[in-house]
Amino acid sequence: MRIVLLPGLDGTGRLFKRFLATAPAYLSLTALSLPEETSTYEALAGSVVRNLPQGDPLVLIAESFSGPLAVAVAERHPVSALVFCNSFVNAPRSRGLRWLILPALFMVPIPALLMRRYMLGPDADDALIDDVTEVVGSVPSTVLASRMRLVLDTDKSSGFARCGAPTLYVRGMEDRLVPDAAWRRMAAIRPITTAHVAGPHLLLQANPVGAWNAIALFLESLAAV
Repeated sequence: MRIVLLPGLDGTGRLFKRFLATAPAYLSLTALSLPEETSTYEALAGSVVRNLPQGDPLVLIAESFSGPLAVAVAERHPVSALVFCNSFVNAPRSRGLRWLILPALFMVPIPALLMRRYMLGPDADDALIDDVTEVVGSVPSTVLASRMRLVLDTDKSSGFARCGAPTLYVRGMEDRLVPDAAWRRMAAIRPITTAHVAGPHLLLQANPVGAWNAIALFLESLAAV
């Protein structure tokens, strides 16, 4: 079984470092990066599909921003299962907010206090704060703003409804960015498995072991079937 990781808003895949380091040894993992120049989920899906490993059963793990991308990929390429982590298939907040998203909002590094409150949790170590600051700071502010507007203007509900792949939603219990309504809407569209794990929005970075415990159980259930 091959697992492909689709990154959050930064799109680099570099923030998966701790998640990859704690992965079960028997899994084969690939973390993809996203091209900066694409501005729609459909265009991003085309790029992802061209870079997918071939031959093995494929599981997509989509972090935050990449939830709609995982659906768009599944519409183009067979997948054995989908895993969403603090993600969504349609806009998780009011679409009207997209008009307030300007590149200037991303030109100043996020203060550590706000990062701990909204992204990484109060117990995040300084090294993790520094990693996130560096990675996010390496992405042009215009790209971050464009992706945020894309999030607030997306609706992949119909594509998700058509997708028959078994689906796990890993929910960080202290997520302050994506509301519970996001996974509840997905569960109303079609049956999904939901795992609640202690941790903030960037769950795969802040509590990778807890996330893997939930994901491994789900993968074992697939193997049993």
